[in-house]
Amino acid sequence: MVKRNSNIELLAPAGSFQSFKSACIGGADAIYMGLTKFNAREMAENFDIDKYIECIEYAHFRGIKIYLTLNTLLNTEEIDEAINLVIKLYANGLDAVIVQDIGFASLLHKIMPKLHIHASTQMSVYSKSQVDFLESIGFSRVVLARELSIEDIKDICNNTNIEIEVFIHGALCVSMSGQCLLSSVIGNRSANKGACAQPCRMKYSLYDSKNKEIIKEKYLLSKKDIYGLEYINKLKEIGVTSLKIEGRNKSPEYVLGVTKTYRKYIDSNKEIEPNDKYILKQLFNRDGLSEGYLNGVKYNNSISLSSPKNKGIYIGEVVSTYKKYIKIKLEQDISMHDGIEIYSNGNVISNIITCIKDENGNILNCDVKKGNYVYVGDFSNKVAINSKVYRTSSSTLNAKLKSEYINTNRQKNYSLLIEIKNNKKIKICIKEKDINFIYDYIPEISKTKVTLKSDIINSFSKTNNEPYSFNNIDIILDDNLFVPTSILNEIRRETVKRIKDTEKINLDEKNIKDKMQLVTNDIKNEIQALKLIPKNENTFFIYRYSNEINYISEYKSNYNKNLDILYINISDYYIYKEEIDNKYKGKVKIFLYIQNFIGKNLDKIIRTNIENYIKEGINGVLLGSFAYLDLLVKLKDKYNFMLYADYSFNITNIYSAYFLTKLGFDKITPSVELNEDEYIKLSSHFNTEYVNDIITVMTSRYCILGSFIGRNDKSKICSKPCKSTYYLKDTHRCKILYCM
Repeated sequence: MVKRNSNIELLAPAGSFQSFKSACIGGADAIYMGLTKFNAREMAENFDIDKYIECIEYAHFRGIKIYLTLNTLLNTEEIDEAINLVIKLYANGLDAVIVQDIGFASLLHKIMPKLHIHASTQMSVYSKSQVDFLESIGFSRVVLARELSIEDIKDICNNTNIEIEVFIHGALCVSMSGQCLLSSVIGNRSANKGACAQPCRMKYSLYDSKNKEIIKEKYLLSKKDIYGLEYINKLKEIGVTSLKIEGRNKSPEYVLGVTKTYRKYIDSNKEIEPNDKYILKQLFNRDGLSEGYLNGVKYNNSISLSSPKNKGIYIGEVVSTYKKYIKIKLEQDISMHDGIEIYSNGNVISNIITCIKDENGNILNCDVKKGNYVYVGDFSNKVAINSKVYRTSSSTLNAKLKSEYINTNRQKNYSLLIEIKNNKKIKICIKEKDINFIYDYIPEISKTKVTLKSDIINSFSKTNNEPYSFNNIDIILDDNLFVPTSILNEIRRETVKRIKDTEKINLDEKNIKDKMQLVTNDIKNEIQALKLIPKNENTFFIYRYSNEINYISEYKSNYNKNLDILYINISDYYIYKEEIDNKYKGKVKIFLYIQNFIGKNLDKIIRTNIENYIKEGINGVLLGSFAYLDLLVKLKDKYNFMLYADYSFNITNIYSAYFLTKLGFDKITPSVELNEDEYIKLSSHFNTEYVNDIITVMTSRYCILGSFIGRNDKSKICSKPCKSTYYLKDTHRCKILYCM
């Protein structure tokens, strides 16, 4: 296995140039950024191509890597443009590209084999077998799904050769990334296209099958943010390569504050200081911080029930009101222009503090310490007594952080050896770069004015506007020599130029584009040569098997057609195998469904039994991820069964469909987010299946029923309310079925 570097990478986000500079100043080793197209945070400001190249140069001069987030699904017509963007940035020094689309990734690897390709968390990678597969097709790093515990991550790190990246801080989706269709089906805004409307941050009510309201209008799907500061050393120990901070939609102040804090504890083994945790909470928290899944699956305490937004820091309770002012006994210091929110009678009132008075009504308009009573205003909404007040934004903290990213220039330090000897030209050695050069100047003997070592150090310290500094200078200097200050300054400028020249990338962009054309044309020609034998089959997918239903008769009755294939979840088949075999074998083809996320217990069942199931006459497998692909392809060499790809593979273009076909899939279910025209184009080249029934809109390790019904007695053992039917309603009273 690969030997891990104990100097773990800190990877920070940038959604704007100000945030980019904040990440640099904060101490990021690498920064991930998107262009204005093809990234999963299209609501961020992002970067045009010229600004992006400028950022690469700025970062590289300071020893920082840049990773392009091109982590959305791509339609066939978008592929060429996306590849051209990567080529342009690669030719200008891009360090890696973060990708979701499997067909796009395979193209990139063929065209630019030396480009580092990282598997986005949007690829829903949760197992060693997925990591192994991605390594085998050219990925150099995998960003693991955020649903994994420390033990899960450790198991993967101990058994893989490629780099592993883990989210350490920031927003957490309730659904596994890349497997959420809720925004798409509700509002036609695809999370897989970077346009998520975040319906998980809305209020929902939970009902049982008798339409009884169990929980009324709470943020039941809104996960708290990940706070992993205390896990840094553990993640170092188990071999994680990179710690990733979420936040391309966040402010520059947030990026700087969070990056600085994590940098501090990566570089030391100090105990977490309460003030640092306090700063992280003030910068952004959704009703407190959580460990995400790092310490295992959490339930209702991992959800921000009262608010889906930044809740900030509790500063006190409303004790009285007067006109447009509220009176508070302060639990925290406050300042003018702090942002606050008041939770009053089920409503959230947001405002900026524009006036501060003492309890006698005298205007203060200055910082006030905790423990004092103050009036703050002004509020046009009526506020109830005893309402809770939170500071969502600290003007003092923000001003401090803003001054840092505006006025500070992060520099990379270099060690120099300068040799100034009588009757010899001046020699310079840049130790870290192994650069040696001779400056064409011979110093003169002087009886009146001589150059001291301090003069040389002073000249080489004038690098405030440069990306470099020279803090370790060894000087060999003969006595009684004089070198004019202008010459020393010129030597410093030449030294900086030599360093900059080593950072420049010299790639032939035209040659790469020519290769791209050859690769894409070859694949298109192969696709045209495929002999398509359409398999028009009538299929029925069973979400939850019932022995009270005859699915052949049910299908015939509902659709007036004969059923060809019955898809049965492999966990149901394990339980009801004898009955299913007796009832359906020989009458209809039985396909076992292996979904997109499999827990450890079911994984053991699959690996123990799947070969016997196929040997005994199972006709095929509907596969939801790459986790069992290697196993099934090997079994296909031994037995006669069909392998179909489910829509959770997110296939949206001919290159991804071609890639899966070459792997051994007999039929592909394209993404359900394709429109009719896009689906028809794919189906004209490949055997495809169209989904026209209920779909899974989320795959989550968080269980609503287990959280609020099954564990209400605080027991560790769930009562499994999922055996019954429950559903959610949003505030528009639209029903969303909740299926297990």
